[in-house]
Amino acid sequence: MSVLEELINQVVDSSQIPKGKRRQAVVCELRSHLEDFVLAARESGQGDDDIEKLVVASFGDPVQIAASFAWVYRRERVMLRISVFVLSTLAVASLLLPAILALQAGVAIGFGIPVLNVLASRHTAIETLDLVFTVAAYTGFVELEKLFDRNPFLKALALLALAVAVVMGACVAAELRAPFLVFGFVNGVFFRTIQVFMKSRMARTGIVLAGFALLGLVSYEAMPSRFQYAIAASCASWLVMGAGYRLMADLVARVDAALFNGLQRI
Repeated sequence: MSVLEELINQVVDSSQIPKGKRRQAVVCELRSHLEDFVLAARESGQGDDDIEKLVVASFGDPVQIAASFAWVYRRERVMLRISVFVLSTLAVASLLLPAILALQAGVAIGFGIPVLNVLASRHTAIETLDLVFTVAAYTGFVELEKLFDRNPFLKALALLALAVAVVMGACVAAELRAPFLVFGFVNGVFFRTIQVFMKSRMARTGIVLAGFALLGLVSYEAMPSRFQYAIAASCASWLVMGAGYRLMADLVARVDAALFNGLQRI
């Protein structure tokens, strides 16, 4: 009967059960329970229309049933999101870092800066840390939003807690002289804000490139004075970083979905 499948689908779709095998087990359990009820009703002489009404009346509120399953599997759901966060961060950072460093090496060659001065410098190590912590912060926001997507209050509370953690982390990083922590968190917030509130891809790209070009203008003085075109080289280097971070937002969405769907099947 179609009403049985509708009730089962409504419960399972709203229950946020993290694993495909778990969901299948719940589907089988619910279907068996409802089929037994239908069989008993038929044996007592009830018609199909009456049975459907009885099923709906006796089944209970699908939303409450789904909420019960969601509570039972809450820990598995959190662990799945943590796993996706870690794997997404590693995967996206591993994809972006070689590409960004290769492009920056090309920029260095174009402006007459020795490649070894770029790739073996302390600045490159800092950029690597900046990128890893930016990806981690951005991915963390995405996972928190999805974890509490169906409960706006908990979602807002989780994001508020993360904001407090960012501030505290920035204070700790300042004392520890670890600016990449601050940069990563602030950069993650910046890119997630753009991704959420700016619907136009062109507008997102324009804001990012303009912002990172400005950072290049501000920071060019850090480059050795013996290099010509220091301003242009600095802006080009920051633009490469900005383009990489802009790509990060799209990569995280794709990698997150692929990993989440893959881990659900395990």
